Amino acid sequence: MLHEPIREEAALCIRNLSVSVEGRGVVQDASLSVPRGEIHGLLGPNGAGKTTLLRTLYRASRPASGQIAAFGRDMYSYSHAEWAHLLGALVQSAGLLAGLTPRDIVEIGLEAQGLERGEIRDRRDEALGMVGLTDKADQSADRLSGGELQRCYFAQLLACDPRVYVLDEPTNHLDLHYQLVLLDEVRRRGRTVLMCLHDLTLAMRYCHKVYLMQSGRIVASGPPAELLSRDMLMTHYRVDAEFRGKALEVTGPI
Repeated sequence: MLHEPIREEAALCIRNLSVSVEGRGVVQDASLSVPRGEIHGLLGPNGAGKTTLLRTLYRASRPASGQIAAFGRDMYSYSHAEWAHLLGALVQSAGLLAGLTPRDIVEIGLEAQGLERGEIRDRRDEALGMVGLTDKADQSADRLSGGELQRCYFAQLLACDPRVYVLDEPTNHLDLHYQLVLLDEVRRRGRTVLMCLHDLTLAMRYCHKVYLMQSGRIVASGPPAELLSRDMLMTHYRVDAEFRGKALEVTGPI
């Protein structure tokens, strides 16, 4: 794969990206650009290719073709350590680190950054406090609920605070309080974010721009208030629904 220089001021730039899984094209010719400090969302039904696209960003999958760049540099010009420091991901299947506590899990992410022990401790404790796990910091992670475990991995990401956040269904298992608390915190930090969402009300609340994926392709993009029309919801989500302000009024499935 040839890597021509990308002259792009955006924090994250994807051009003509295609990804194959077991010989099947899962993402096809996808392009998007996320300016510094903006939150962009990937939307679409199950199987549209959203998670596969995100996997290329944290190097769990390799593109068949196309380019990914951050801050004007091709992704593969960064070392693995540089890329891990620049971009952090919250993924759907992070897995349980057996025998570890939430305190351990947060520290693992921080120790890779070469920080002083005191800063590691301060960042760890602050992040666990943000996600409401201070009182369970020393509890075995395998005793956490699904929502608590999601908050634990969120704490790891917030403690590391990369320049680019990649979030794959970040509100998975979270109650409404923590959905808002944690996404509010990400927005407050002013970082660049690309996230995959099924909850369209959250897309309307947090995203500057959204991309609609269908069968591996980005078929539409724009501000959520413009893109999430009744016709679009009927065509791509098969529901009769309409936003009134930021509230989604659903009549029923089609």
